[in-house]
Amino acid sequence: MNKNLDNDFNIVISSKSEIKEFDFASYELNDVEIATVSEQEKIFMNTYKKMKNNLFEMCSSLALIEKTLKPTNSFMAWYESKGLTKDSVSVYLKRWNLYLEFQNYKDKIFSYSDQAIKILTNKDLQYEEVLGILENDIYKVKEIRKLLLPAIEKNKMEFLPDGQKFFNFNKIEKMKKRSLKLKDEDKQEYKKELTEYIKKLQQLVEEI
Repeated sequence: MNKNLDNDFNIVISSKSEIKEFDFASYELNDVEIATVSEQEKIFMNTYKKMKNNLFEMCSSLALIEKTLKPTNSFMAWYESKGLTKDSVSVYLKRWNLYLEFQNYKDKIFSYSDQAIKILTNKDLQYEEVLGILENDIYKVKEIRKLLLPAIEKNKMEFLPDGQKFFNFNKIEKMKKRSLKLKDEDKQEYKKELTEYIKKLQQLVEEI
């Protein structure tokens, strides 16, 4: 699936409630132009509907493949053999899991852009916060981010481990995992930036 094309469709058609008849009479269009637009509109809308159905099937199939291959830890090897990236696979599965949790909002979930899905499936969001977006006609990533980022930050602080009031030390573990995946040629640069980062933190400690 062409991600850019899919995202363009999502912008054009954001929800069923926004689809209405185009008022040709309000514009200076001749009969040939009106006939051309009407015919191509049918093709466009039918293609869009097929794309949404195809996306649903793709996510469903991928989830089943993951479940089947998980016991042998061969899922990554499988999707890499098909030319799929970790990020694209992650978004497909996030979209599917979001659908499983909110099945009454199937059309919306399979109309959202990849970026919107990433925000809506953030692990620091609560059920009610995601539902608040799905219940309303909010599709633009900018609006979703604006509404949910404060909740994400608030929840991060509320669920910090005992003894951690201001910072989430789990980030260190994430940094460690990332360092283990680095190519040999990138490790020195990573160490250099990490050392500089630590120096900046130390300066901050001294200034407080």
